[in-house]
Amino acid sequence: MTLKRLIFYTADLKAITGKGDRTCQNLMAQMRDFFELKKWQQPTVYQASDFLGIPLEQLVSFIKI
Repeated sequence: MTLKRLIFYTADLKAITGKGDRTCQNLMAQMRDFFELKKWQQPTVYQASDFLGIPLEQLVSFIKI
């Protein structure tokens, strides 16, 4: 499996959960807090997989390129 990109965005989270912008922004903030990232740092696909409990293979299928 090859990844096309490593960064995980709010739009990816919206595609996975089907929730709105604000809800996904809050979830991304929780993810940054969990991994102790700074405000400007984006979580990686690997971190999102761990945080959401979704296997990486399934998560990659939702990512927009």
